[in-house]
Amino acid sequence: MEVLRDENGKTLEEFLSEYDESIYKHPSVTVDMAVFTAKETNEGFAFAVLLIKRRNHPSIGMYAMPGGFLEMDETVHEGAMRELFEETSVTGLSFRQFGTFGDLDRDPRTRVISVGHYTVAGEGSLKICAGDDAVDAGLFELCVIKTGENEFTVKLKGSREIEFCASLSSDSLGLTVGSVENHALASDHGNMLFCALCALANNKKEDVARLLVSDRLDYEGALNVLEEALGQMPWGCNIAL
Repeated sequence: MEVLRDENGKTLEEFLSEYDESIYKHPSVTVDMAVFTAKETNEGFAFAVLLIKRRNHPSIGMYAMPGGFLEMDETVHEGAMRELFEETSVTGLSFRQFGTFGDLDRDPRTRVISVGHYTVAGEGSLKICAGDDAVDAGLFELCVIKTGENEFTVKLKGSREIEFCASLSSDSLGLTVGSVENHALASDHGNMLFCALCALANNKKEDVARLLVSDRLDYEGALNVLEEALGQMPWGCNIAL
């Protein structure tokens, strides 16, 4: 087999042996997780998302989705599972990626790019205990209210009430996420959470409802939970994230 050489006459092995990774500045990478489920309330059951309260800077004391820095010897999927366990003690979930977030000012420490993941867990299946960078972790009831054409208000209710506005925009390829207020959650997690909700709405509502089912919440009840919380989302519109 022919040995390929570059313009300097070097083989791949020779090139790599001399390569200096410090030549190029490179960003840090994090993973963040939107874990959706249903929770029991005084009125029955409600759709919910798992949030943590940050223990340290930046955004100390603010609520965020679980997440953290990716390690060099793990995939982004492995990093998502590890960080979720370290901050909330939750294990055994499967994830789907819903977007990459890289605004230049999203983290004051350094340039940080985050890979967002989402999942849906059955009602009552999460055993939550805060740890690592989380001073608290718990389920927040979540609902989305349509306030105008492609304009929405996201409401969260847990250990405190959080509310922010979001919108969709359209171009020649269809709907995409537009502006999202981020001051209600840490960093850009308002934007990330709304993108995760849009990714969820790209699925069939019936399929998502089946994932919420438990011994206490049947399929019809799960479908009602979704309809009450996210019935005004544009389900099945293939929103670009």
